[in-house]
Amino acid sequence: MKMITKIMKREFIRISERRTLYTLSIMFPVFLFLIFAFIYKNELVSDLPIAIYDADGSRLSQTVVRFAESSSSMKIEKHCVSLNELKEEFLNGTIQGAFYIPDNFEKDVKSGKPSSIIVYKNSSNVIISNLILKEGTTIVKTVSAGALMKKLRATGMMEEQAMHYIQPIKIETQSLFNPNYSYLSYLFPGLALFTLQMLIMISAVVVISSEFTHDTFPELLKIADNKLGIILLGKALPHFLINASTVMLIAGILFPMFNIKVYGSITFVILFMLYFVAACLAVGLFISSLFHNQLLATEIAVFLNTPAFIFSGFTFPLWGMPFATIVYAQFLPLTHFMSGLIKIYQMDAPIIDVLPEIGYLSIFLFGSILLTIPALKYHVKKYYPGN
Repeated sequence: MKMITKIMKREFIRISERRTLYTLSIMFPVFLFLIFAFIYKNELVSDLPIAIYDADGSRLSQTVVRFAESSSSMKIEKHCVSLNELKEEFLNGTIQGAFYIPDNFEKDVKSGKPSSIIVYKNSSNVIISNLILKEGTTIVKTVSAGALMKKLRATGMMEEQAMHYIQPIKIETQSLFNPNYSYLSYLFPGLALFTLQMLIMISAVVVISSEFTHDTFPELLKIADNKLGIILLGKALPHFLINASTVMLIAGILFPMFNIKVYGSITFVILFMLYFVAACLAVGLFISSLFHNQLLATEIAVFLNTPAFIFSGFTFPLWGMPFATIVYAQFLPLTHFMSGLIKIYQMDAPIIDVLPEIGYLSIFLFGSILLTIPALKYHVKKYYPGN
Protein backbone atom coordinates (compact mmCIF):
# COMPACT_ATOMS: atom_id res chain seq x y z
CA MET A 1 0.00 0.00 0.00
CA LYS A 2 2.89 2.37 0.79
CA MET A 3 4.35 1.76 -2.68
CA ILE A 4 0.99 2.32 -4.37
CA THR A 5 0.45 5.55 -2.43
CA LYS A 6 3.90 6.80 -3.38
CA ILE A 7 3.32 6.06 -7.09
CA MET A 8 -0.14 7.68 -6.92
CA LYS A 9 1.35 10.83 -5.39
CA ARG A 10 4.02 10.86 -8.09
CA GLU A 11 1.34 10.49 -10.80
CA PHE A 12 -0.78 13.33 -9.42
CA ILE A 13 2.32 15.55 -9.52
CA ARG A 14 2.99 14.51 -13.13
CA ILE A 15 -0.59 15.33 -14.11
CA SER A 16 -0.40 18.78 -12.52
CA GLU A 17 2.98 19.52 -14.13
CA ARG A 18 2.17 18.26 -17.63
CA ARG A 19 -0.15 20.59 -19.52
CA THR A 20 -1.35 17.86 -21.91
CA LEU A 21 -2.50 15.50 -19.15
CA TYR A 22 -4.00 18.32 -17.08
CA THR A 23 -5.93 19.68 -20.07
CA LEU A 24 -7.20 16.31 -21.31
CA SER A 25 -8.18 15.02 -17.88
CA ILE A 26 -9.64 18.12 -16.23
CA MET A 27 -10.06 21.19 -18.45
CA PHE A 28 -11.47 19.69 -21.66
CA PRO A 29 -14.23 17.56 -20.08
CA VAL A 30 -15.75 20.46 -18.12
CA PHE A 31 -15.52 22.84 -21.07
CA LEU A 32 -16.88 20.45 -23.71
CA PHE A 33 -19.72 19.03 -21.61
CA LEU A 34 -21.00 22.51 -20.79
CA ILE A 35 -20.93 23.41 -24.48
CA PHE A 36 -22.85 20.25 -25.42
CA ALA A 37 -25.49 20.93 -22.77
CA PHE A 38 -25.94 24.56 -23.82
CA ILE A 39 -26.24 23.64 -27.51
CA TYR A 40 -29.22 21.35 -26.85
CA LYS A 41 -30.68 23.16 -23.82
CA ASN A 42 -33.82 24.14 -25.81
CA GLU A 43 -34.46 20.38 -26.19
CA LEU A 44 -36.82 20.69 -29.18
CA VAL A 45 -36.47 22.30 -32.61
CA SER A 46 -38.96 25.14 -33.01
CA ASP A 47 -39.78 28.05 -35.33
CA LEU A 48 -38.45 26.40 -38.47
CA PRO A 49 -38.66 29.05 -41.21
CA ILE A 50 -41.12 28.15 -43.96
CA ALA A 51 -42.77 29.86 -46.91
CA ILE A 52 -46.34 29.75 -48.23
CA TYR A 53 -47.35 29.87 -51.88
CA ASP A 54 -51.14 30.12 -51.90
CA ALA A 55 -52.15 30.08 -55.56
CA ASP A 56 -55.83 29.61 -54.64
CA GLY A 57 -56.46 32.43 -52.15
CA SER A 58 -59.70 30.82 -50.99
CA ARG A 59 -61.17 30.50 -47.50
CA LEU A 60 -60.10 26.84 -47.34
CA SER A 61 -56.53 27.63 -48.39
CA GLN A 62 -56.41 30.39 -45.77
CA THR A 63 -57.44 27.80 -43.20
CA VAL A 64 -54.35 25.80 -44.12
CA VAL A 65 -52.22 28.93 -43.71
CA ARG A 66 -53.71 29.63 -40.26
CA PHE A 67 -52.91 26.08 -39.14
CA ALA A 68 -49.32 26.53 -40.33
CA GLU A 69 -49.11 29.85 -38.43
CA SER A 70 -50.31 28.20 -35.22
CA SER A 71 -47.67 25.45 -35.35
CA SER A 72 -45.04 25.77 -32.62
CA SER A 73 -42.51 23.97 -34.83
CA MET A 74 -42.79 26.28 -37.84
CA LYS A 75 -42.75 30.00 -38.52
CA ILE A 76 -43.94 31.56 -41.78
CA GLU A 77 -41.13 33.78 -43.04
CA LYS A 78 -42.29 34.43 -46.57
CA HIS A 79 -45.42 34.48 -48.73
CA CYS A 80 -44.31 33.65 -52.27
CA VAL A 81 -46.05 34.19 -55.59
CA SER A 82 -44.38 31.47 -57.69
CA LEU A 83 -42.63 28.14 -57.47
CA ASN A 84 -39.41 29.74 -58.73
CA GLU A 85 -39.51 32.15 -55.79
CA LEU A 86 -39.90 29.17 -53.43
CA LYS A 87 -36.83 27.56 -54.99
CA GLU A 88 -34.79 30.75 -54.60
CA GLU A 89 -35.73 31.02 -50.92
CA PHE A 90 -34.54 27.43 -50.34
CA LEU A 91 -31.24 28.10 -52.13
CA ASN A 92 -30.71 31.33 -50.18
CA GLY A 93 -31.19 29.44 -46.92
CA THR A 94 -34.11 31.66 -45.91
CA ILE A 95 -36.53 28.78 -45.46
CA GLN A 96 -36.39 25.09 -44.56
CA GLY A 97 -39.84 24.13 -45.79
CA ALA A 98 -42.77 25.38 -47.87
CA PHE A 99 -46.47 24.78 -48.51
CA TYR A 100 -47.79 25.05 -52.06
CA ILE A 101 -51.58 25.30 -52.33
CA PRO A 102 -52.56 24.98 -56.01
CA ASP A 103 -55.15 26.99 -57.92
CA ASN A 104 -58.78 25.77 -57.69
CA PHE A 105 -57.94 23.98 -54.41
CA GLU A 106 -61.21 24.84 -52.65
CA LYS A 107 -63.28 24.36 -55.81
CA ASP A 108 -61.90 20.87 -56.39
CA VAL A 109 -62.45 19.87 -52.74
CA LYS A 110 -66.06 21.04 -52.80
CA SER A 111 -66.77 19.28 -56.09
CA GLY A 112 -65.28 16.02 -54.84
CA LYS A 113 -62.30 16.09 -57.18
CA PRO A 114 -58.96 14.93 -55.75
CA SER A 115 -56.71 17.79 -54.75
CA SER A 116 -53.38 18.07 -53.03
CA ILE A 117 -51.15 20.36 -51.01
CA ILE A 118 -47.47 19.99 -51.74
CA VAL A 119 -45.20 20.20 -48.71
CA TYR A 120 -41.59 20.93 -49.66
CA LYS A 121 -38.95 20.09 -47.06
CA ASN A 122 -35.19 20.41 -46.78
CA SER A 123 -34.21 16.75 -46.65
CA SER A 124 -30.48 17.52 -46.44
CA ASN A 125 -31.18 17.61 -42.69
CA VAL A 126 -33.09 14.54 -41.50
CA ILE A 127 -34.33 16.17 -38.28
CA ILE A 128 -35.74 19.22 -40.09
CA SER A 129 -37.20 17.09 -42.86
CA ASN A 130 -39.02 14.72 -40.48
CA LEU A 131 -40.39 17.56 -38.36
CA ILE A 132 -41.80 19.49 -41.34
CA LEU A 133 -43.25 16.26 -42.76
CA LYS A 134 -44.91 15.48 -39.42
CA GLU A 135 -46.38 18.99 -39.05
CA GLY A 136 -47.44 19.15 -42.70
CA THR A 137 -49.16 15.77 -42.56
CA THR A 138 -51.03 16.76 -39.38
CA ILE A 139 -52.22 20.05 -40.91
CA VAL A 140 -53.37 18.50 -44.18
CA LYS A 141 -55.19 15.66 -42.41
CA THR A 142 -56.92 18.09 -40.06
CA VAL A 143 -58.06 20.40 -42.86
CA SER A 144 -59.15 17.44 -44.98
CA ALA A 145 -61.17 15.96 -42.14
CA GLY A 146 -62.77 19.36 -41.45
CA ALA A 147 -63.79 19.79 -45.10
CA LEU A 148 -65.30 16.29 -45.22
CA MET A 149 -67.09 16.88 -41.93
CA LYS A 150 -68.67 20.03 -43.34
CA LYS A 151 -69.90 18.18 -46.43
CA LEU A 152 -71.38 15.33 -44.39
CA ARG A 153 -73.14 17.67 -42.00
CA ALA A 154 -74.63 19.49 -45.00
CA THR A 155 -76.35 16.22 -45.96
CA GLY A 156 -78.03 16.11 -42.54
CA MET A 157 -75.66 13.60 -40.93
CA MET A 158 -75.13 14.07 -37.19
CA GLU A 159 -71.65 15.11 -36.04
CA GLU A 160 -71.00 11.86 -34.16
CA GLN A 161 -71.98 9.79 -37.19
CA ALA A 162 -69.80 11.95 -39.41
CA MET A 163 -66.83 11.44 -37.15
CA HIS A 164 -67.21 7.65 -37.35
CA TYR A 165 -67.39 7.94 -41.12
CA ILE A 166 -64.28 10.15 -41.36
CA GLN A 167 -62.18 8.09 -38.99
CA PRO A 168 -63.53 4.53 -38.69
CA ILE A 169 -60.21 3.35 -37.20
CA LYS A 170 -58.43 5.49 -34.63
CA ILE A 171 -54.74 5.27 -34.02
CA GLU A 172 -53.29 5.80 -30.57
CA THR A 173 -49.55 6.13 -30.04
CA GLN A 174 -47.53 6.00 -26.85
CA SER A 175 -43.91 7.13 -26.67
CA LEU A 176 -42.32 4.72 -24.24
CA PHE A 177 -38.86 6.28 -23.95
CA ASN A 178 -37.96 9.97 -24.18
CA PRO A 179 -41.64 10.87 -24.64
CA ASN A 180 -40.94 14.58 -25.08
CA TYR A 181 -38.61 13.94 -28.04
CA SER A 182 -35.94 15.94 -26.23
CA TYR A 183 -32.70 16.22 -28.18
CA LEU A 184 -30.93 17.18 -24.95
CA SER A 185 -31.94 13.92 -23.27
CA TYR A 186 -31.14 11.95 -26.43
CA LEU A 187 -27.88 13.46 -27.70
CA PHE A 188 -26.10 14.91 -24.67
CA PRO A 189 -25.34 11.62 -22.83
CA GLY A 190 -24.06 10.00 -26.02
CA LEU A 191 -21.85 12.93 -27.01
CA ALA A 192 -20.56 13.42 -23.47
CA LEU A 193 -19.58 9.78 -22.95
CA PHE A 194 -18.07 9.48 -26.44
CA THR A 195 -15.93 12.51 -25.65
CA LEU A 196 -15.05 11.06 -22.27
CA GLN A 197 -13.89 7.77 -23.83
CA MET A 198 -11.69 9.65 -26.29
CA LEU A 199 -10.15 11.88 -23.61
CA ILE A 200 -9.56 8.93 -21.25
CA MET A 201 -7.78 6.84 -23.87
CA ILE A 202 -5.72 9.69 -25.30
CA SER A 203 -4.52 10.64 -21.82
CA ALA A 204 -4.07 7.00 -20.74
CA VAL A 205 -1.84 6.05 -23.67
CA VAL A 206 0.82 8.47 -22.49
CA VAL A 207 0.73 7.32 -18.87
CA ILE A 208 3.20 4.47 -19.39
CA SER A 209 4.65 5.28 -22.82
CA SER A 210 5.87 8.67 -21.53
CA GLU A 211 7.87 6.85 -18.83
CA PHE A 212 9.74 4.97 -21.57
CA THR A 213 10.01 8.07 -23.77
CA HIS A 214 11.59 10.12 -20.98
CA ASP A 215 13.53 7.12 -19.56
CA THR A 216 11.91 7.43 -16.13
CA PHE A 217 10.58 3.86 -15.92
CA PRO A 218 13.55 2.66 -13.79
CA GLU A 219 12.45 5.16 -11.15
CA LEU A 220 9.05 3.44 -11.03
CA LEU A 221 10.65 0.01 -10.82
CA LYS A 222 12.69 1.15 -7.85
CA ILE A 223 9.66 2.58 -6.01
CA ALA A 224 7.59 -0.56 -6.66
CA ASP A 225 10.42 -3.01 -5.99
CA ASN A 226 10.08 -4.28 -9.60
CA LYS A 227 6.42 -5.25 -9.07
CA LEU A 228 4.65 -4.30 -12.30
CA GLY A 229 1.15 -4.82 -10.86
CA ILE A 230 1.84 -2.16 -8.23
CA ILE A 231 3.13 0.23 -10.91
CA LEU A 232 0.02 -0.31 -13.02
CA LEU A 233 -2.37 0.17 -10.10
CA GLY A 234 -0.53 3.19 -8.71
CA LYS A 235 -0.52 4.97 -12.07
CA ALA A 236 -4.12 4.02 -12.97
CA LEU A 237 -5.86 5.07 -9.75
CA PRO A 238 -5.20 8.84 -10.04
CA HIS A 239 -6.63 8.88 -13.56
CA PHE A 240 -9.60 6.79 -12.51
CA LEU A 241 -10.35 9.16 -9.62
CA ILE A 242 -10.14 12.22 -11.87
CA ASN A 243 -12.46 10.68 -14.46
CA ALA A 244 -14.79 9.45 -11.73
CA SER A 245 -15.13 13.11 -10.73
CA THR A 246 -16.05 13.86 -14.35
CA VAL A 247 -18.77 11.20 -14.21
CA MET A 248 -20.16 12.84 -11.07
CA LEU A 249 -20.10 16.16 -12.90
CA ILE A 250 -22.17 14.70 -15.74
CA ALA A 251 -24.69 12.71 -13.70
CA GLY A 252 -24.74 14.70 -10.48
CA ILE A 253 -24.55 18.28 -11.72
CA LEU A 254 -25.22 18.66 -15.46
CA PHE A 255 -28.19 16.26 -15.57
CA PRO A 256 -30.10 18.15 -12.82
CA MET A 257 -28.89 21.58 -14.02
CA PHE A 258 -30.33 21.07 -17.51
CA ASN A 259 -33.34 19.01 -16.37
CA ILE A 260 -32.21 15.86 -18.16
CA LYS A 261 -34.65 13.18 -17.11
CA VAL A 262 -33.15 9.88 -15.93
CA TYR A 263 -35.87 7.21 -15.99
CA GLY A 264 -33.76 4.52 -14.34
CA SER A 265 -31.77 4.44 -11.14
CA ILE A 266 -29.26 7.31 -11.04
CA THR A 267 -27.04 5.17 -8.79
CA PHE A 268 -27.03 2.39 -11.39
CA VAL A 269 -26.29 4.95 -14.12
CA ILE A 270 -23.30 6.32 -12.20
CA LEU A 271 -21.93 2.85 -11.37
CA PHE A 272 -22.25 1.79 -15.01
CA MET A 273 -20.46 4.97 -16.12
CA LEU A 274 -17.65 4.30 -13.65
CA TYR A 275 -17.28 0.76 -14.97
CA PHE A 276 -17.06 2.21 -18.47
CA VAL A 277 -14.37 4.63 -17.30
CA ALA A 278 -12.37 1.74 -15.84
CA ALA A 279 -12.67 -0.25 -19.08
CA CYS A 280 -11.56 2.70 -21.24
CA LEU A 281 -8.65 3.41 -18.90
CA ALA A 282 -7.53 -0.23 -19.01
CA VAL A 283 -7.57 -0.26 -22.83
CA GLY A 284 -5.61 2.99 -22.92
CA LEU A 285 -3.00 1.62 -20.50
CA PHE A 286 -2.68 -1.53 -22.59
CA ILE A 287 -1.96 0.54 -25.71
CA SER A 288 0.49 2.61 -23.66
CA SER A 289 2.33 -0.53 -22.56
CA LEU A 290 2.53 -1.91 -26.10
CA PHE A 291 4.00 1.17 -27.74
CA HIS A 292 6.67 2.95 -25.74
CA ASN A 293 6.79 5.76 -28.32
CA GLN A 294 4.47 8.42 -26.87
CA LEU A 295 3.54 10.00 -30.22
CA LEU A 296 2.76 6.65 -31.85
CA ALA A 297 0.59 5.55 -28.90
CA THR A 298 -1.38 8.81 -29.09
CA GLU A 299 -1.93 8.43 -32.85
CA ILE A 300 -3.27 4.89 -32.34
CA ALA A 301 -5.67 6.08 -29.63
CA VAL A 302 -6.95 8.88 -31.87
CA PHE A 303 -7.35 6.47 -34.80
CA LEU A 304 -9.39 4.03 -32.70
CA ASN A 305 -11.61 6.62 -31.07
CA THR A 306 -12.41 9.08 -33.85
CA PRO A 307 -15.13 6.92 -35.52
CA ALA A 308 -16.42 5.48 -32.23
CA PHE A 309 -19.55 7.65 -32.04
CA ILE A 310 -20.61 6.72 -35.58
CA PHE A 311 -19.99 3.02 -35.01
CA SER A 312 -21.65 2.93 -31.59
CA GLY A 313 -25.12 2.52 -33.13
CA PHE A 314 -26.32 5.59 -31.26
CA THR A 315 -27.28 7.74 -34.25
CA PHE A 316 -27.75 4.94 -36.82
CA PRO A 317 -28.73 1.36 -35.91
CA LEU A 318 -25.76 -0.97 -35.86
CA TRP A 319 -27.71 -3.79 -37.49
CA GLY A 320 -28.24 -1.55 -40.54
CA MET A 321 -24.49 -1.11 -41.11
CA PRO A 322 -22.19 -3.27 -43.29
CA PHE A 323 -20.92 -6.44 -41.64
CA ALA A 324 -17.31 -5.22 -41.47
CA THR A 325 -18.49 -2.12 -39.62
CA ILE A 326 -20.45 -4.20 -37.14
CA VAL A 327 -17.36 -6.32 -36.42
CA TYR A 328 -15.17 -3.24 -35.92
CA ALA A 329 -17.76 -1.70 -33.58
CA GLN A 330 -17.46 -4.68 -31.21
CA PHE A 331 -13.86 -3.69 -30.44
CA LEU A 332 -14.93 -0.28 -29.06
CA PRO A 333 -16.10 0.01 -25.43
CA LEU A 334 -18.52 2.80 -26.39
CA THR A 335 -20.61 0.47 -28.55
CA HIS A 336 -21.52 -1.79 -25.63
CA PHE A 337 -21.66 1.02 -23.11
CA MET A 338 -24.20 3.07 -25.12
CA SER A 339 -26.42 0.01 -25.52
CA GLY A 340 -26.42 -0.53 -21.76
CA LEU A 341 -26.77 3.16 -20.90
CA ILE A 342 -29.92 3.54 -23.01
CA LYS A 343 -31.42 0.51 -21.28
CA ILE A 344 -30.73 1.94 -17.82
CA TYR A 345 -31.11 5.66 -18.43
CA GLN A 346 -34.14 5.77 -20.72
CA MET A 347 -35.80 2.36 -20.35
CA ASP A 348 -35.33 1.82 -16.60
CA ALA A 349 -34.15 -1.73 -17.31
CA PRO A 350 -33.17 -3.99 -14.39
CA ILE A 351 -29.55 -5.05 -14.03
CA ILE A 352 -30.23 -8.50 -15.49
CA ASP A 353 -31.03 -6.91 -18.88
CA VAL A 354 -27.70 -5.06 -18.88
CA LEU A 355 -25.57 -8.12 -18.06
CA PRO A 356 -24.48 -8.65 -21.70
CA GLU A 357 -23.11 -5.08 -21.87
CA ILE A 358 -21.45 -5.46 -18.46
CA GLY A 359 -19.89 -8.69 -19.72
CA TYR A 360 -18.41 -7.00 -22.80
CA LEU A 361 -17.02 -4.13 -20.72
CA SER A 362 -15.52 -6.73 -18.34
CA ILE A 363 -13.66 -8.27 -21.28
CA PHE A 364 -12.18 -4.86 -22.11
CA LEU A 365 -11.32 -4.21 -18.47
CA PHE A 366 -9.84 -7.51 -17.30
CA GLY A 367 -8.55 -8.58 -20.72
CA SER A 368 -6.56 -5.36 -21.02
CA ILE A 369 -5.15 -5.73 -17.51
CA LEU A 370 -4.07 -9.34 -18.17
CA LEU A 371 -2.37 -8.30 -21.41
CA THR A 372 -0.72 -5.18 -20.02
CA ILE A 373 1.45 -7.02 -17.45
CA PRO A 374 3.25 -9.30 -19.97
CA ALA A 375 3.63 -6.34 -22.36
CA LEU A 376 5.36 -4.38 -19.61
CA LYS A 377 7.54 -7.35 -18.73
CA TYR A 378 8.67 -7.60 -22.33
CA HIS A 379 9.64 -3.93 -22.51
CA VAL A 380 11.39 -4.01 -19.14
CA LYS A 381 13.51 -7.00 -20.21
CA LYS A 382 14.22 -5.35 -23.56
CA TYR A 383 15.15 -1.86 -22.39
CA TYR A 384 16.13 -2.42 -18.75
CA PRO A 385 17.60 -5.96 -18.65
CA GLY A 386 19.25 -5.36 -15.30
CA ASN A 387 15.92 -4.99 -13.46
